Amino acid sequence: MLRTTLAAGVLLLLLAAPVLATDYNLQKPHTQAEFVVTHLALSKVHGQVPLASGTATIGADGLPTAINATFDVTSFGTGNSFRDADLRDHYFEVAKYPTITFVETSVKGKPPAFTLIGNLTIHGVTKTVSIATTLDATLVSKGKRNYAYSGTTTFDRRDFGISFGPLLDGQLIAGDQVTVNFETDAEQCDPAGC
Repeated sequence: MLRTTLAAGVLLLLLAAPVLATDYNLQKPHTQAEFVVTHLALSKVHGQVPLASGTATIGADGLPTAINATFDVTSFGTGNSFRDADLRDHYFEVAKYPTITFVETSVKGKPPAFTLIGNLTIHGVTKTVSIATTLDATLVSKGKRNYAYSGTTTFDRRDFGISFGPLLDGQLIAGDQVTVNFETDAEQCDPAGC
């Protein structure tokens, strides 16, 4: 009877124990934020913002419990140099606000589908956003665990102080509603640290 009670107690402790978390680096070549905005209430324009730096703490179940990512707006691109210059100078004002940051504050749900909640800072303004996120894949490469994630969120750019908005034929050149899609590959840090 004592053995059964001890075994049950050990099992409960194991089940109640927190999932061990490990530090990861977000890989620059495989991480980007993509902005999608309506042009003249007609077509969609896509723009990519590359990662400058990023780290994450991820549990053994693949759930990120801490993310800190910085994106380089000075390297923002849509594939059109005239439009890119206009967006950088007049909308993002990159001379004053060269980066976009996201810092996770909490998470809801479990992989494969969960919601990241955090502080998004754009144009010097910080707002709380929710990002619908999916754990897409995981593997071990060269002895290191990797996790691949994708996610999406939508917001009104005016909430971040980006109110610049000339009209053409009565329509906004760039719409107010912005969708941001992201993809990332998080690679496990070396035992010595990230």
